[in-house]
Amino acid sequence: MLNSFFLALLGLSPVALATCSQNCTWDTITPSQSLDWCSCYGSFFCAKLDVPLDYQNPNLGRASVPLIKLPANSNSSYGSYQGMILINPGGPGSSSVDEVQNNGVAFYQSLAGDNWDIVGFEPRGIYRSEPNINCSAAAPAQATELDSRFVPEVTEDFFTSYIQAGITLGNRCQEVVGGEKDAGPHMSTATNARDMLSIVDAFTKTADGDKAAKPSNLLNYFGYSYGTFLGQVFASMFPDRVGNMVLDGVLSLDLPLGENLTEITTPADGIIASFFVYCFELGPECSYYSGSSALDIYNQFNQSFVQLDPRRAKAMGWVNSTDLEAALLTLKTAFYNSVAAPVFAFNSLSDALVALEQAIAIQNVALWTEQVAVLIGDPTPAGDAYAELRLGTLCADQGNKWYNKTLEDFAPAIEHLTEVSIIGEIVAKSMLGCLGWSIEAKEVYTGPFGGNTATPILFVGNTYDPISPVTNALAAAPYYKNAQVVTVDALGHTSRVVGNACHQRKVNAYFQGTRLPGNDSYCALEAGPFGITLNGTLENIISEADYAFVMEHCTF
Repeated sequence: MLNSFFLALLGLSPVALATCSQNCTWDTITPSQSLDWCSCYGSFFCAKLDVPLDYQNPNLGRASVPLIKLPANSNSSYGSYQGMILINPGGPGSSSVDEVQNNGVAFYQSLAGDNWDIVGFEPRGIYRSEPNINCSAAAPAQATELDSRFVPEVTEDFFTSYIQAGITLGNRCQEVVGGEKDAGPHMSTATNARDMLSIVDAFTKTADGDKAAKPSNLLNYFGYSYGTFLGQVFASMFPDRVGNMVLDGVLSLDLPLGENLTEITTPADGIIASFFVYCFELGPECSYYSGSSALDIYNQFNQSFVQLDPRRAKAMGWVNSTDLEAALLTLKTAFYNSVAAPVFAFNSLSDALVALEQAIAIQNVALWTEQVAVLIGDPTPAGDAYAELRLGTLCADQGNKWYNKTLEDFAPAIEHLTEVSIIGEIVAKSMLGCLGWSIEAKEVYTGPFGGNTATPILFVGNTYDPISPVTNALAAAPYYKNAQVVTVDALGHTSRVVGNACHQRKVNAYFQGTRLPGNDSYCALEAGPFGITLNGTLENIISEADYAFVMEHCTF
């Protein structure tokens, strides 16, 4: 999602010895029960690990887990070769292989140190893994029918459209990939955790495993967002196999387990409020700047926002009510994307708000919606391409508890989410697909969570993370022996989108000697959106602007 942020990959001298010298591609690699690396795609090495399709029934068949390795630098200034770090960038449904190819050097090795191998593995059912869960492409004619069916309405119709799309997709996937030897029943986080253990077991039998300074039988791991849930599942199932593990942007366990959805909180509105503060501090260089205070900029925005009122438009019988609903959905989606990575998104958000103001002035919000949708993607169900990559794991981990439920059953969660944030509808829609997902996983882990881990886990959280605020990390850490939390005063989803130097030093120290922060666990606010550094804490800055009152009025 943020690949443009990261620097181009640099070539490094490998420590690892490839078991075959010729270049290979994913199509030419034969799965093996050992880690047989071959040179691939420039400076990387690739392999496919052959594992049981179903760990509970090993005779059922086999699965193939693709892996890609950015090798450690044999001349690293950090010193001796440490071993292998597995990564999961989030999702569920994101490709760890793509993540390592795109960001292995510029992010992961710069953070942990280039005396580590950085290894991405494809989660079950995802992209290059076999068997695969690509059931969207299995019936392109039906997919085309889906594309033309839905008109976005941030009302009951909007939620119903996502439920109906989920039912259609769920039925199709049940038919195409729901068999016991297909991908569908084998995509749970528990299965992915067992795959990670298989990877570590295979690593211990390699020459690299023998030479690693860290115990090769322990999992070293970077997990972000959903990857923190995968990390907690692994640590809870196999606490004695935990090495250096960083869990950043910790999900509340209620979210992946589909429980207590009426208790989920988010500081997303505070992040939106901070946009007006940062825009004012930047001054006229912020395209949406006006007035003599941040509140003036908000009031300017609110004059546009209150006009996107589809309920009033429908009640009055206005012919443009559908256009207003589409514009409102697009605006909320733009906010949703922006709060995930404000440092990169606030400049574009500013331009989008200027364009919205102009569109309202000429009474043509449909054109604005079309232009912004090009940048953020189609926010309707038709734009949720390959939703099965997410739902296959998300719904499995919930034990299918939401399958066959109705909008009425889900209404309390929707009502709660729309009360806690103006983008609550966008948060809620991501869960609605499970109401139509019938494929049941062969193994699901629902707890207990925690354990006497072989190595203390390092949790990381931003104070203003719209999905995973640091309070989640603080709640999780006590369940794992000697685990500690780094609190980063920053905006956005996970530390990857922040670039906080204090945080980077602490994570580096953890991977270079397992040095934990102790009492020095707080990282103060650094440069944020527009390159501006504000004085004080984000909590004080936002609360002093009285945006708690302001954002209560953004409730369409």
